[in-house]
Amino acid sequence: MDYVLSVRNLKKVYFPDILALNGISLDIKEGEFVSIIGPSGCGKTTLLKAIAGIEDYQGGEILYRGKNVFCDCEWNRSVIYQDIRVFPWMTAKENIVFALKNKSLKAEEVSKISARWMKLMKIDEYADKLPKEMSKGMEQKVGVCRVLACEPDLILCDEPFSALDWTTREFLQIEILRYWIENKKTVIFVTHNVSEAVFLAQKVICLTARPGIIKEIISIDLKKERWEISRDDPKLLELSRYVASLIEKDIEKSLEVEKEVGY
Repeated sequence: MDYVLSVRNLKKVYFPDILALNGISLDIKEGEFVSIIGPSGCGKTTLLKAIAGIEDYQGGEILYRGKNVFCDCEWNRSVIYQDIRVFPWMTAKENIVFALKNKSLKAEEVSKISARWMKLMKIDEYADKLPKEMSKGMEQKVGVCRVLACEPDLILCDEPFSALDWTTREFLQIEILRYWIENKKTVIFVTHNVSEAVFLAQKVICLTARPGIIKEIISIDLKKERWEISRDDPKLLELSRYVASLIEKDIEKSLEVEKEVGY
């Protein structure tokens, strides 16, 4: 089987001697939605950044369509970060337009796409507002909108909804799922939230406490249209409990490691 992304025996060491990842190997098919979860400090974000090509590593390799991520700068990937990354001096519309202009689109097309996404994300009324004039939830919607409007092949999410209120978080979860289904993109989603990991993904990758290795990969056998599934669906809850049970022991281990080494 051909995979769009392959990670082979990945090893990451932070100065002076912090072994963050130790022998991570995984394969992701094109069009998959994958969640990565584990205790704090297990290397979830480090793995995501390495896949994005913005974090180096000391061993192994990461291949996207058979090419090393550091050697192929042409492939189209984008990161949605936990901290809101919009330009504070630009309005909501200007933030989205700025990203689209980098795709060398015509002005008419840029305007049409930005208007459609602002309406979809329910931020069209804030088009001419600066970030300081919006709530944090609205700001993050602008950030998500800016990424998705550009239609990257691979969307990398670093706990993008963790600081949001539940209503906004639930709304953005559903919108990213709709986008993934309709556009057949590949999504890798890092989160601390077990329920979120299970609700969104087709498979959940559980990492151990530092040094991070893959403890188990759990297939989530639920329909793609998760908005049609109740949040208290018995199968969803059962899967969430199972994933939580995998992580619980490693949370304790993670705390012990921090006490022992001081970080």
